[in-house]
Amino acid sequence: MLANPPVASSRDARTLFLCTALLTAAILWWIKDFAATHGAARLSPIFVSLFTVLDYPAAVCTLLIAVAAALVPGKYTFRPLLGWIEDHTWPIAGVVCVVMCIGTLQVYLNHPLTQDEFAPYFQSQVFAAGHLTGRFPPRLVDWLVLPTYQDHFFFVSHSSGRIVSAYWPAFALLLTPFTFLGIPWACNPVISALTLPVIRRLALRIFADRETAGLAVLLTLASPVFWADGISYYSMSAHLLANCVFALLLLDPTARRALATGFVGSIALTLHNPVPHLLFAVPWILAVARRQDGAKLTGCLFAGYLPLSFLLGLAWAAFSGSLVHAGGASAVQAASSDGVLSRVTSVFSLPDSSILLARWVGIVKVWVWAVPGMVLLALAGAWRWRRNPHCRLFVISALTTLLGYVLVPVDQGHGWGYRYFHSAWMVLPLLAAGALAPAAVGVQRNATTARAFFDRLPEDSAVRAYMVACALLTLTLGCGLRAIQIRDFMSGQINPVPAYAGTERRVVIMSPAVGLDLTRDDPWLRGNAIYLFSRGEVADATMMRESFPGLRPVFADSRGSVWSAAPAPGSHGPGSRGGSR
Repeated sequence: MLANPPVASSRDARTLFLCTALLTAAILWWIKDFAATHGAARLSPIFVSLFTVLDYPAAVCTLLIAVAAALVPGKYTFRPLLGWIEDHTWPIAGVVCVVMCIGTLQVYLNHPLTQDEFAPYFQSQVFAAGHLTGRFPPRLVDWLVLPTYQDHFFFVSHSSGRIVSAYWPAFALLLTPFTFLGIPWACNPVISALTLPVIRRLALRIFADRETAGLAVLLTLASPVFWADGISYYSMSAHLLANCVFALLLLDPTARRALATGFVGSIALTLHNPVPHLLFAVPWILAVARRQDGAKLTGCLFAGYLPLSFLLGLAWAAFSGSLVHAGGASAVQAASSDGVLSRVTSVFSLPDSSILLARWVGIVKVWVWAVPGMVLLALAGAWRWRRNPHCRLFVISALTTLLGYVLVPVDQGHGWGYRYFHSAWMVLPLLAAGALAPAAVGVQRNATTARAFFDRLPEDSAVRAYMVACALLTLTLGCGLRAIQIRDFMSGQINPVPAYAGTERRVVIMSPAVGLDLTRDDPWLRGNAIYLFSRGEVADATMMRESFPGLRPVFADSRGSVWSAAPAPGSHGPGSRGGSR
């Protein structure tokens, strides 16, 4: 028994604490044996591993934070802190940018690990060099890009060796100036930092209260998923910012704002694929169309969408897809609008039980990658502001995103948090903060128990104290734990290459058994190391004689072999030439 009952000054705060603790405990029980279940066996191994190995200790941390925050007396309202955060959001964003840059370098090890991260980074290198495609030696295409990655992450021409990212290129274009300057690691930190003042502005426009805006910023800033995506090379942070700006512009639409909204929307639509933005934006577009001046605004909206959506979307998809069968009949089909549309619609299908399970895991991930209690408070805010048209649109966008991805027949594989939901994630901190906003038009009192609970929240300083305490503890302990987890994971994923100490120009042939997300080749193979995937010792030796006749094997271990013109450092040591393979 605790010496001081949790937030004893407030029944509602105790209710929030108990619900948070019980749900987190239930999640811990479920995660513990999840990997051994029949359903888990049908999901991708990395998806299951990240959930059971990383999210379990994080859920334990969530539970401990929920308990620790419950010991904070309800008399501490933290109102001055929230007002200070609202007043200083831009300086806070600057600090966040610097810390995230350090995090990308020291925690994420400046390494676009997955193909979802590497493909736009690769394309940004191409753009930074003033080209549209890279070029590999045609005979090496299948060694450099695994056939399973071709037409999925990259489009390659076996006849010319030209290679391009299969993703739509807006995020690669955002990366390009940073890549040109040699600081690609700064792109997502800048994007994430800019998200904070936009969240603040959204909260101010919807709830018209400074402390509510400060709480929305704090809940965003304190959630580990915000940091994890911000130090990665995923496009999720860009999706979040673009959709926030998109919604902000449509809170009070005019013809000029609708035109700007369409421009922002076209960037969001073409960041990597159109699904995340489409699922978020459709409710907002329909709401604009239903207005009295809807025809004019919708026309301006689509006028803003059209140029970049055509150039970076349809035209790019036709151009990149045509590389696969350059000059053939298939190229004509790939370049046609029907071919582009068929590729877009092919990502949808009716879900089976494994996809439904993966989506449920994703919802659980939303919980364990956020501030404890924030999801529950967001549900309270959604109910309390259900008559507010802007809050309704945010809720509908969140639901369309969750339900829309049920029709996407893959689990997310690698990723921090539930990345398929991140394009609509701003709904959670905004509505959670809104649950504690002062009463306004559209919030009506009701005597029933459930509604009275939601209506009392703004007057309940103990609930605010509990949430702020949870946020501050998560910002330090929760994000600290995630930083350690991510760095350990990245270190383990980077290391499985031949342990060769030389730095001369070399060819590294890796065994596919060590992992498939390891190639990091320059678009024109200009780096000191060229990474290939083994196709068997005989085929590898033949390829090396034909393509790199001056190189010889200087190192081999169980992960692969290294070929170089120079003698290997310490060539007589363990694991040198002739070592285990």
